[in-house]
Amino acid sequence: MDFRRSHGRQWRNGPIAHGMSLSEWTTSEWSHWPRHQRGHFFNSLYGARIVPLLVTEGQVWNAAPMSQILHVGADPARVGILLRPETSGHQTRKNLAQKPWASLHAMPADHVDQVHQASAAYDEDTSELDRLGWAYEGWPGWPVAYLPEAGWSLALEVHEIHELSNGTALYVFDIHAVRAVHDPLPSGHWVFSASLLHSIGLDQYGQAHILGGPRPYAKP
Repeated sequence: MDFRRSHGRQWRNGPIAHGMSLSEWTTSEWSHWPRHQRGHFFNSLYGARIVPLLVTEGQVWNAAPMSQILHVGADPARVGILLRPETSGHQTRKNLAQKPWASLHAMPADHVDQVHQASAAYDEDTSELDRLGWAYEGWPGWPVAYLPEAGWSLALEVHEIHELSNGTALYVFDIHAVRAVHDPLPSGHWVFSASLLHSIGLDQYGQAHILGGPRPYAKP
Protein backbone atom coordinates (compact mmCIF):
# COMPACT_ATOMS: atom_id res chain seq x y z
CA MET A 1 0.00 0.00 0.00
CA ASP A 2 1.36 3.41 -0.97
CA PHE A 3 1.13 5.92 1.88
CA ARG A 4 2.01 8.87 -0.34
CA ARG A 5 -0.97 11.14 -0.93
CA SER A 6 -1.11 14.88 -1.28
CA HIS A 7 -3.90 17.41 -1.32
CA GLY A 8 -4.19 20.66 -3.20
CA ARG A 9 -5.19 22.84 -0.26
CA GLN A 10 -3.50 26.22 -0.04
CA TRP A 11 -2.73 27.84 3.29
CA ARG A 12 -1.75 31.44 3.96
CA ASN A 13 1.34 30.25 5.83
CA GLY A 14 2.85 26.84 6.41
CA PRO A 15 4.47 24.09 4.34
CA ILE A 16 2.32 24.38 1.19
CA ALA A 17 2.94 28.11 0.98
CA HIS A 18 6.66 27.32 0.88
CA GLY A 19 6.46 24.80 -1.94
CA MET A 20 6.01 21.63 0.14
CA SER A 21 3.29 19.06 -0.46
CA LEU A 22 0.91 18.10 2.32
CA SER A 23 -0.35 14.56 2.85
CA GLU A 24 -3.37 13.58 4.90
CA TRP A 25 -4.88 10.29 6.05
CA THR A 26 -8.19 9.68 7.80
CA THR A 27 -10.02 6.93 9.65
CA SER A 28 -11.74 5.82 6.45
CA GLU A 29 -8.32 4.89 5.04
CA TRP A 30 -6.36 3.44 7.94
CA SER A 31 -9.33 1.33 9.03
CA HIS A 32 -8.67 -0.77 5.88
CA TRP A 33 -4.92 -1.11 6.31
CA PRO A 34 -3.42 -4.41 7.51
CA ARG A 35 -3.09 -4.51 11.30
CA HIS A 36 0.71 -4.44 11.39
CA GLN A 37 0.92 -1.66 8.82
CA ARG A 38 -1.46 0.46 10.89
CA GLY A 39 0.59 -0.30 13.99
CA HIS A 40 3.85 0.77 12.35
CA PHE A 41 2.23 3.95 11.02
CA PHE A 42 1.07 5.21 14.41
CA ASN A 43 3.76 3.73 16.65
CA SER A 44 6.60 5.30 14.67
CA LEU A 45 4.74 8.60 14.08
CA TYR A 46 5.85 10.00 17.45
CA GLY A 47 9.56 9.56 16.79
CA ALA A 48 12.40 8.21 18.90
CA ARG A 49 11.74 7.16 22.49
CA ILE A 50 14.06 5.48 24.95
CA VAL A 51 13.36 1.73 25.06
CA PRO A 52 14.52 0.25 28.40
CA LEU A 53 14.01 -3.33 29.57
CA LEU A 54 11.37 -3.94 32.23
CA VAL A 55 12.47 -6.94 34.30
CA THR A 56 9.92 -8.81 36.42
CA GLU A 57 10.05 -12.08 38.32
CA GLY A 58 7.85 -15.08 37.55
CA GLN A 59 9.04 -18.66 37.31
CA VAL A 60 12.17 -17.05 35.82
CA TRP A 61 13.33 -13.46 35.30
CA ASN A 62 11.33 -11.93 32.45
CA ALA A 63 12.69 -8.98 30.43
CA ALA A 64 10.59 -6.98 27.96
CA PRO A 65 11.47 -3.79 26.04
CA MET A 66 9.20 -0.84 26.86
CA SER A 67 8.93 2.27 24.69
CA GLN A 68 5.81 3.80 26.25
CA ILE A 69 7.46 5.51 29.23
CA LEU A 70 5.79 8.45 31.00
CA HIS A 71 7.34 10.78 33.57
CA VAL A 72 4.62 11.01 36.24
CA GLY A 73 6.39 13.06 38.91
CA ALA A 74 9.58 13.77 40.82
CA ASP A 75 8.16 14.38 44.32
CA PRO A 76 7.36 11.61 44.94
CA ALA A 77 9.40 10.03 42.15
CA ARG A 78 7.10 8.02 39.87
CA VAL A 79 7.18 6.65 36.33
CA GLY A 80 4.35 5.34 34.17
CA ILE A 81 4.65 2.45 31.71
CA LEU A 82 1.93 1.43 29.26
CA LEU A 83 1.64 -2.36 29.08
CA ARG A 84 -0.02 -4.35 26.32
CA PRO A 85 -2.81 -6.88 26.94
CA GLU A 86 -1.52 -10.06 28.55
CA THR A 87 -0.87 -13.13 26.38
CA SER A 88 0.79 -16.50 26.94
CA GLY A 89 3.95 -15.07 25.38
CA HIS A 90 4.01 -11.85 27.43
CA GLN A 91 4.02 -12.44 31.18
CA THR A 92 4.84 -8.99 32.58
CA ARG A 93 1.37 -8.17 33.92
CA LYS A 94 0.93 -11.65 35.40
CA ASN A 95 4.29 -11.35 37.14
CA LEU A 96 3.43 -7.92 38.55
CA ALA A 97 0.11 -9.23 39.87
CA GLN A 98 1.99 -11.88 41.84
CA LYS A 99 4.90 -9.68 42.88
CA PRO A 100 4.50 -5.89 42.42
CA TRP A 101 8.19 -5.18 41.98
CA ALA A 102 10.26 -4.60 38.84
CA SER A 103 13.43 -2.99 37.56
CA LEU A 104 13.87 -0.83 34.48
CA HIS A 105 17.14 -0.76 32.53
CA ALA A 106 18.20 1.57 29.69
CA MET A 107 20.69 -0.31 27.54
CA PRO A 108 23.63 0.92 25.44
CA ALA A 109 22.98 1.23 21.70
CA ASP A 110 25.18 -1.77 20.88
CA HIS A 111 22.62 -4.01 22.62
CA VAL A 112 20.09 -3.27 19.86
CA ASP A 113 19.79 -6.84 18.55
CA GLN A 114 19.34 -8.32 22.01
CA VAL A 115 16.75 -5.73 23.02
CA HIS A 116 14.78 -6.28 19.82
CA GLN A 117 14.88 -10.06 20.26
CA ALA A 118 13.60 -9.67 23.84
CA SER A 119 10.25 -8.58 22.36
CA ALA A 120 9.72 -12.14 21.08
CA ALA A 121 6.93 -14.16 22.71
CA TYR A 122 9.00 -16.60 24.77
CA ASP A 123 7.14 -18.97 27.08
CA GLU A 124 7.02 -18.40 30.83
CA ASP A 125 9.80 -20.94 31.45
CA THR A 126 12.29 -19.00 29.32
CA SER A 127 14.22 -16.09 30.78
CA GLU A 128 15.12 -13.47 28.19
CA LEU A 129 18.08 -12.52 30.38
CA ASP A 130 19.52 -16.03 30.16
CA ARG A 131 18.48 -16.65 26.57
CA LEU A 132 20.01 -13.44 25.25
CA GLY A 133 23.14 -13.44 27.39
CA TRP A 134 22.60 -10.53 29.77
CA ALA A 135 24.41 -10.68 33.09
CA TYR A 136 22.22 -9.96 36.11
CA GLU A 137 22.40 -10.03 39.88
CA GLY A 138 20.35 -9.12 42.92
CA TRP A 139 19.87 -5.46 43.86
CA PRO A 140 20.68 -5.13 47.58
CA GLY A 141 17.76 -3.64 49.47
CA TRP A 142 15.17 -4.33 46.76
CA PRO A 143 13.57 -7.59 45.52
CA VAL A 144 14.50 -6.94 41.88
CA ALA A 145 17.23 -7.83 39.39
CA TYR A 146 20.06 -5.48 38.45
CA LEU A 147 21.72 -5.54 35.01
CA PRO A 148 25.35 -4.33 35.27
CA GLU A 149 25.52 -3.61 31.52
CA ALA A 150 22.70 -1.03 31.69
CA GLY A 151 23.39 2.68 31.32
CA TRP A 152 20.91 3.38 34.11
CA SER A 153 18.57 1.25 36.19
CA LEU A 154 15.53 1.92 38.39
CA ALA A 155 14.15 -0.17 41.26
CA LEU A 156 10.36 0.03 40.99
CA GLU A 157 7.25 -0.89 42.98
CA VAL A 158 3.72 -0.78 41.55
CA HIS A 159 1.80 2.22 42.93
CA GLU A 160 -1.41 2.13 40.88
CA ILE A 161 -2.86 0.62 37.71
CA HIS A 162 -5.20 2.27 35.21
CA GLU A 163 -6.99 -0.15 32.89
CA LEU A 164 -7.76 1.33 29.46
CA SER A 165 -10.65 0.43 27.17
CA ASN A 166 -8.42 -1.16 24.50
CA GLY A 167 -7.03 -3.75 26.91
CA THR A 168 -3.77 -1.96 27.66
CA ALA A 169 -3.00 -0.70 31.16
CA LEU A 170 -0.99 2.23 32.49
CA TYR A 171 1.13 1.06 35.42
CA VAL A 172 2.42 3.80 37.70
CA PHE A 173 5.50 2.79 39.68
CA ASP A 174 7.21 4.33 42.69
CA ILE A 175 10.93 4.77 41.98
CA HIS A 176 12.89 3.58 45.00
CA ALA A 177 16.46 3.72 43.67
CA VAL A 178 18.44 4.85 40.62
CA ARG A 179 21.79 3.44 39.50
CA ALA A 180 23.80 4.83 36.58
CA VAL A 181 27.26 4.49 35.06
CA HIS A 182 27.45 8.29 34.58
CA ASP A 183 26.36 11.22 36.73
CA PRO A 184 23.82 13.84 35.64
CA LEU A 185 24.79 17.47 35.17
CA PRO A 186 24.90 19.58 38.36
CA SER A 187 21.49 20.89 37.26
CA GLY A 188 20.10 17.33 37.35
CA HIS A 189 19.83 16.86 33.56
CA TRP A 190 20.63 13.38 32.24
CA VAL A 191 22.26 14.22 28.89
CA PHE A 192 23.86 10.74 28.93
CA SER A 193 20.44 9.18 28.27
CA ALA A 194 20.52 10.52 24.69
CA SER A 195 23.30 8.05 23.83
CA LEU A 196 21.33 5.04 25.07
CA LEU A 197 19.11 2.88 22.86
CA HIS A 198 15.93 4.47 21.51
CA SER A 199 13.22 2.95 19.32
CA ILE A 200 11.19 4.44 16.48
CA GLY A 201 8.09 2.27 16.40
CA LEU A 202 8.40 -1.47 16.94
CA ASP A 203 11.44 -2.39 14.88
CA GLN A 204 13.64 0.63 14.15
CA TYR A 205 16.28 1.88 16.55
CA GLY A 206 18.66 4.78 17.05
CA GLN A 207 19.89 7.38 19.52
CA ALA A 208 18.75 10.89 20.42
CA HIS A 209 20.58 14.09 19.48
CA ILE A 210 20.56 17.00 21.93
CA LEU A 211 20.41 20.48 20.39
CA GLY A 212 22.70 22.45 22.67
CA GLY A 213 22.55 22.76 26.44
CA PRO A 214 19.53 23.26 28.70
CA ARG A 215 17.49 26.32 27.78
CA PRO A 216 16.54 28.92 30.43
CA TYR A 217 13.13 28.58 32.05
CA ALA A 218 10.54 29.88 29.58
CA LYS A 219 8.61 32.97 30.67
CA PRO A 220 5.86 34.97 28.93
